[in-house]
Amino acid sequence: MIEVGNPVPEADVYDGKGAAPLPVFFSGPTLLVFFRSDCRRCEGALGLAAGIGRVARGLTVIGVSQETIEDTAEFLGNINVRLPVVIDDRPFSASRAFEIETVPSLALIEDDRVSWTSDGFSTDDVEELAGLLVPWTRDTPIGMHPDYLDAAGSESKNRSTG
Repeated sequence: MIEVGNPVPEADVYDGKGAAPLPVFFSGPTLLVFFRSDCRRCEGALGLAAGIGRVARGLTVIGVSQETIEDTAEFLGNINVRLPVVIDDRPFSASRAFEIETVPSLALIEDDRVSWTSDGFSTDDVEELAGLLVPWTRDTPIGMHPDYLDAAGSESKNRSTG
């Protein structure tokens, strides 16, 4: 995973209208959630991210999908999650730039730099993230569904050869 303190990479992603460097899609503090549709743990991470996006004032939350636009829309519809998403389909330039090995992976961006990361988003990371987000969530509790504990992360598609 990209090291904390590094500037946000300028890798291209898509939003359905065309390609642009990832930082074009946000300004100010941002939580990026890298995911793919066949990752059970991603379902819980995206549900949590959508909840954070609803309560966090001044923090942008964006999903970064390793799927096509169509597959991403179907996946989000099936798990009933709504949040802004950009597409990082082949050649996975954003996932590669962030050195993602496992999904879900999260990156907190502050002052155009990576300030926190989680490769695989363990339950310990959930607690750490909750503390980091207090300035935006005002101590609103954030928690995971109990099934999250049983779900395993998945290898990032940017790491696969197929």
